[in-house]
Amino acid sequence: MTMPNWNSKFRDLPEIPSTKKFVDGSQMTEEQIIGFKLLNEQDVTEDELKKFVKLENFYSELREKLRDLDYKNFTENEVDEFKNYIFYAFNYRIFASNNIAIFSTYRLVVNENVMGSNEAIVDTKFLSYPPIDIVKKIGKFNRANSSNCTLFYSCENINTSLKEIKPPINKLITVGVWVPKNRNKFNGYAISNSERAGAVNAGVKKSNDAFTSTKDELHSQFFKFAKNYLDLIGEEFTKEVNHHNEYIISALFAESTLYDLNYQRKEGDFECVIYPSVGNNFFSDNVAFIPEVIDNDFILEKAIEFEIEEQYYDREYTTTHPENITLAKIKNLRISKRIIGNIIEWE
Repeated sequence: MTMPNWNSKFRDLPEIPSTKKFVDGSQMTEEQIIGFKLLNEQDVTEDELKKFVKLENFYSELREKLRDLDYKNFTENEVDEFKNYIFYAFNYRIFASNNIAIFSTYRLVVNENVMGSNEAIVDTKFLSYPPIDIVKKIGKFNRANSSNCTLFYSCENINTSLKEIKPPINKLITVGVWVPKNRNKFNGYAISNSERAGAVNAGVKKSNDAFTSTKDELHSQFFKFAKNYLDLIGEEFTKEVNHHNEYIISALFAESTLYDLNYQRKEGDFECVIYPSVGNNFFSDNVAFIPEVIDNDFILEKAIEFEIEEQYYDREYTTTHPENITLAKIKNLRISKRIIGNIIEWE
């Protein structure tokens, strides 16, 4: 197996442990081999346990160092070097499949941002995921994707969308209400292991509790290793950012969860990533779907258009119905009359 072009060092971040390197003549790393033994209750040597302790400490140290990393001033070369370091740091994956039930999901856009003009949207494509050529042209990292991939981002309700997007006043805003066609359960990777999010988000708390419950089932060293690993990922998905480079880790982790290194899909792979809404102080969840799921399994049920007259995005809210708007005073509200093919007809 040809060694990937990954970096074992980057600035003052901890050096990648040698256990993450592929064993000669094998397609596995020592980390994978030892992890397999621990998960299957097989005997491990004292030396192997010490190596796993080093891996546990690696993620703990990396998490601390990342908090002070100056992402904003990365050069173009450093972006590539950091990406190659992160690929190496997470070449061992911890996956837990979640069968997520979704009955509706909401995607809000500012018309002018997606169409180039402050006019009504009549083509459903503007309420779907952005075309990959546009994503590549923008060239920025998002919470769950880089410029090499496009995803469909959506929220649990319109209020969360307002907190996430914070649309300007006196501009046309359109919300697409998307519903499943033939099934409502999807294979999702749920971000957990966030104490801040778990304190207010029922789904995250449930995931945290589910992980904690494995403590008595797993080898103690594997549990501690997995906790540090997942704590780091949870922190990356729930941190506030000031520069798009700060999304690099969560973007690359999400992409490699949804696709292989060549951006190809396999049957049975994850279809979405679910993570707590940072814009909504973790109270609700956002979902990032792969385009194929939206194309094949969802339909735009209706579109809701309005303008913001006054905004109260900093307020907390209580959800009574996902389409209730309590974080803004709106005007010129109208709802689509029908949707035929890709055309939206308005009242």
